[in-house]
Amino acid sequence: MIFTCTLNPSLDYYMEFEGPLKAGSRMNRSNLEYYEAGGKGINVSIVLNNLGIPSRALGFIGGFTKDFYISLLAKYDHIIPNFTYINGHTRINVKCHAEEHTNMNAAGPYITDGDMKNLYSKAERLAEGDYFVLAGITPEYLEDEVLDMLKMLIGNGVRVVLDTNPTLMKKALPLIPFMIKTTHGEYAEMMGEEIHSIDEAAAAAKKLHELGCMNAVIFFENKEAAFSCDKGTFKAEILHHDKAVNTVGTGDSMIAGFMMDYLRTRDAVDSFRFGASCGSATAYSKGLATREKIDAMYESTELIQLD
Repeated sequence: MIFTCTLNPSLDYYMEFEGPLKAGSRMNRSNLEYYEAGGKGINVSIVLNNLGIPSRALGFIGGFTKDFYISLLAKYDHIIPNFTYINGHTRINVKCHAEEHTNMNAAGPYITDGDMKNLYSKAERLAEGDYFVLAGITPEYLEDEVLDMLKMLIGNGVRVVLDTNPTLMKKALPLIPFMIKTTHGEYAEMMGEEIHSIDEAAAAAKKLHELGCMNAVIFFENKEAAFSCDKGTFKAEILHHDKAVNTVGTGDSMIAGFMMDYLRTRDAVDSFRFGASCGSATAYSKGLATREKIDAMYESTELIQLD
């Protein structure tokens, strides 16, 4: 079973505008508004759902937004909410889509020791062969507790996938996580080495693999992705032309696609190709990738082996 974990999910309020936003004006009037359940782990679950793969969604939600947040997930047949309820309010992010997109993201609630213990007890129930995807920011004050949870999970035979704070991922490398997905900017923060090209990203992915990560993915400027595993180092295009609709969620889609294909084939290289096609499908979609769009992108997604 795949478990996704979003420690700081968000209720995303989208507002679409025909013209540009005017700073200082009280007359910015949208022509369309809607809500979506947000958070990187939730994005992974949504793309898995679109691929027909069930997942359980872990994380912290609470307050007056809790029930509405869960109701937004009800439209996904293959997402099973398994959240830890807290006293704080799930944050609301405002996404203004105009000629230039403007996002206003809230900080989120404080997570108590008791909240974390409740999540830990849920994680203890995962068994060997399960997958645990930690995606999104981990509050800095929780990093040590989350690292202890990751040690427990990997010790129990759970395959851990990480797309979170660079500092936490670096600490987790000796644990031999199943997969790390990061960006060129986050890698610089993690390892103190800047990346200036996709070939340098590939060398960096190889380094992460050599340091303990079984499957390492690095996105370079959201245009290309590098991958390293025990079969070699590869790169793939994510953006095939300049008319991308939105690159938000491309990395989450990559993770979902990789996992779906790996469950079927146990072939990490083909899973990277399928994951890259999922990232591309999201980049050229208004929302997250659908199965039809993914299948269309898969045929044009090519891998180049570098070593």
